[in-house]
Amino acid sequence: MKKTLRIFDTLFIGTFLVSLFLPLFLTYHRTASPIEKRRLAPFPELTWDRKMILTFPSKFEAFFNDHFGFRDRFARIYYLASVMLQSSSNPNVLVGKEDWLFYVNPADGNSLADFRRSDPLTLEELRRWKTALEVRFLWLKQQGIPYLFVIAPDKHSIYSEYMPSRIRPVGKQSRLDQLLETMNDSQVPILDLRASLIQAKSQGLLYHRSDTHWNDWGAAVAQKAIMARIAKYDPTLQPKEYRLEDFSMAPKSGDLAKMLNLSSRLTETVPVLRKPLPLCERKVLEERPKIPWTATFSTTCRPDGPKALIFRDSFFAALQPYVSQYFSKTLYVWIWPDFKQVEQYLEQDAFDLVIEERAERSLKTLPALPTPGNKAYPVFEHLLFPGWNRTQLTD
Repeated sequence: MKKTLRIFDTLFIGTFLVSLFLPLFLTYHRTASPIEKRRLAPFPELTWDRKMILTFPSKFEAFFNDHFGFRDRFARIYYLASVMLQSSSNPNVLVGKEDWLFYVNPADGNSLADFRRSDPLTLEELRRWKTALEVRFLWLKQQGIPYLFVIAPDKHSIYSEYMPSRIRPVGKQSRLDQLLETMNDSQVPILDLRASLIQAKSQGLLYHRSDTHWNDWGAAVAQKAIMARIAKYDPTLQPKEYRLEDFSMAPKSGDLAKMLNLSSRLTETVPVLRKPLPLCERKVLEERPKIPWTATFSTTCRPDGPKALIFRDSFFAALQPYVSQYFSKTLYVWIWPDFKQVEQYLEQDAFDLVIEERAERSLKTLPALPTPGNKAYPVFEHLLFPGWNRTQLTD
């Protein structure tokens, strides 16, 4: 009996020592982590310099923490366990029901606070939104250019049922609801896509579970609503109808899964358009090496169509293949433009339509107002002082 206990004790101690030192023995040097998507601490240079000798222990600790054996496996286990417990390893990602992921970055619109109705727009912010939109609309109207402001709903506005039960609204209105109420007596055409998307929910999944954005089917629903509104200005631009039969299912892992370092684990099947769209020539006009997908580009499609200038964000990536086919030329610019920027683009070409699209969470970022050097400034003066006749406002 004692001999058996001694063998057990020896094996236990041996196993403990192996488990203690094995990560050290398997430590190897890499420049970056594919799991954490960051550069790792380098092995510190050891010299006889006094400062280097004093800092070597802390630098070696940082190196070891980044490079010890099994580190990536342990990290994956931690990330997976967090999701299973509906907890997130990234503060900008919220894990909802049935592994639905939601983007809640406080520095990028703070959509979680907007869902809870706990961070509304102030009265002054709403006034600024109304003034900026009305000036943009009236100034473009003077030039015979229709303007449409489109709001791409955050995922929680369409799929609120997958938000964690512990998170509930505490206020009355979302920021979008506030803005629409403020603009209720305005001529500015604002397209709120929530109704169209919610109506289409029963037909198929509209947003990615592991991504911030809508999928190809959601974008098809959105483009139909956008073009139906534009058809009021140009009846030749009738929206094209897509059916679920036009889509096939394909695997995908979205941007929120990447933020949790679980791209290989959190995958889903999503609808992908298989029906061929008209071929459009695409020309990149402004490279942005650090963020390539935000480059300014143009598409040339049907020769007899109008020209459109579109200011966009990431939600328009899936919309672009649908929308481009309606126009002879479309210029896509990834900015929330001030009035000088709109002027500059209109000077480059004779556009027949201006569309400005924003994600719902971006309503927290206020629009620019015209300054005295802008061509739209007289319109701004007229709105502030209705008796001012410096400019002629046409109906």
